[in-house]
Amino acid sequence: APDEKSLNDLHSKLDESQVDHKLWIEQPENIPTCLVVKPYPKDLIQKHFKKFKLFKS
Repeated sequence: APDEKSLNDLHSKLDESQVDHKLWIEQPENIPTCLVVKPYPKDLIQKHFKKFKLFKS
């Protein structure tokens, strides 16, 4: 995700859609750093992640 707001927005949308997920908050900075989703069929959750790029190192 490009920024903190994007992660928080995605977190809110997933909550609204009742998608099981976890937003990881880095401590002690209290900054969201990643979001994980329970395994779902791709067609059920893909719409939430289309605007995000897959991280490749």
